[in-house]
Amino acid sequence: MASDSTEETGRPLITVGITCHNAADTVATAIASALSQDWSPLEVLLVDDCSTDNSVAVIEAAIAGEPRARLIRHQRNTGVGRARRTLVEAARGEFIAFFDDDDVSASDRLWAQFERMASYEEAHATTMVLCFADRHVVAAGATVPSHVALAIGRNHPEPHGPMVADHFLSIGARFPYAWGLAGSGTLMARRSTFLSAGSFDEAFRRFEEIDLGIRAALMGAHFIAVDRPLVTQYKTWSGDKAGTIPLQYALLLRRKHRAYLRRRRAYIASCARAYASFHRNRGHGLRARLYRLAAVMTAPHLLPDKLRRRLASRGR
Repeated sequence: MASDSTEETGRPLITVGITCHNAADTVATAIASALSQDWSPLEVLLVDDCSTDNSVAVIEAAIAGEPRARLIRHQRNTGVGRARRTLVEAARGEFIAFFDDDDVSASDRLWAQFERMASYEEAHATTMVLCFADRHVVAAGATVPSHVALAIGRNHPEPHGPMVADHFLSIGARFPYAWGLAGSGTLMARRSTFLSAGSFDEAFRRFEEIDLGIRAALMGAHFIAVDRPLVTQYKTWSGDKAGTIPLQYALLLRRKHRAYLRRRRAYIASCARAYASFHRNRGHGLRARLYRLAAVMTAPHLLPDKLRRRLASRGR
């Protein structure tokens, strides 16, 4: 249990959740980052998803004698969606903050996100809030960050409700809302928010946080962030990023939310956008442009009014 109780500090217990799979080279640093947080009371909860390297031994050594930390081991590899679900189910904290097993968080990350959430909740009379943060990104093989990835909701006006589902499904992003990334490695929310949204879907080995975000958005959730880099993300390779796997899960996401997309008359357009993004990330510029064109042709009603009028005038 945490060394300082909620009763002693007047602050809620926060669970830092770390999922691990074959991360023996990096997980000790992630654990040190979690245990170095200047927030108390604190719980560090790790779920090892049946690693085949010596990750478990590294974890056990890193948390030996540490009463704030505990380890749960999966007996078979279930994927990150199920591992995050296990964390939500087992967490004792009122809030849960996810740390990735190969990233490092600033020591004041929990304080910064808690203060941002507390202020926003009071101002908007809601507790259905997902809080993210900007992050430094270090490319694979590099030692220094190449850029800062900006988070969704980092400034006013913060997006909320179905407009966020549209953003995640690539069928719209209203202005002037603060759009950006929603990486699970920077996510913090109330445990009740995760449970209300149905927690993480074990079918997803990628985009599990986006699926959760869509469900929360359709329940009216607000998406906010701390507008400074609280996390340093180290890009690493894994099997779930290889080949067409990212595309497969992007399409699974759209199939799962097909009913909503069909109500928006945008299922095919959303799928085309998924193909466009996949090909753009692999440097296939022509294919990406063709899929973007297909998305416009199948759902012209999603274009901004000004752009629709411009295209209509060119067609006369």
